[in-house]
Amino acid sequence: MPSLEKAAPDARVITVASGGMYTEPLNKDLQFTEGTFDGTQQYARNKRVQVALTEWWAEKSGDRGVGFYAMHPGWADTPGVAKSLPGLSERLSGNLRTNDEGADTVVWLALQPKEKLASGAFYFDRAEAPKHLKFAGTADSHAQINPIVDSIRSICGLSVNG
Repeated sequence: MPSLEKAAPDARVITVASGGMYTEPLNKDLQFTEGTFDGTQQYARNKRVQVALTEWWAEKSGDRGVGFYAMHPGWADTPGVAKSLPGLSERLSGNLRTNDEGADTVVWLALQPKEKLASGAFYFDRAEAPKHLKFAGTADSHAQINPIVDSIRSICGLSVNG
C-alpha cells in the first residue's frame, strides 16, 4: 500500500474478474480441499473472491487516494474458454470478444478521472455492473470476506489480522 499511496491521487488497482463469478458465492475453502475438485467451479470461486477483495480493499483503504476496481472483460475468444467451456465456445463461435474488446474496460478504468468511478465497484462495458444476480445465492456471501482475507494472509506467510 505504501507504493500505491505515493502514486495517489491517481493510483488504482484494477482486477480482471469474470462473469463466471456470478455462479458461485464466497467460499472459505480456497484450496478446494472439500469435495471433488472442479476446475470451472474453482475458477468461478476465485473470481468471486477477487471481486469481494476489491470491495474490501476499497473499504479498508478509505480516503488514501487509491482506487480499487474489478471488471469483467466479457466472454473473449481465448484458449482457456475453448478448453474449459467448450460448449459455450462452440455456441458463441464468432460472437466471442476479441482480446482488444476484452481489454477495453480495463484501459477505460485506467484512464478515467477517478471522480467518475466508484472504488470497490464491479464494471462491465465501461459501466458499473451488479456484483450479484438475483436468485444466484451469492449476495450474503460477501460477509465471509474477513476470514478469507485471514486465510490468504496465512497462505502467504503474513500475519493474520495485520
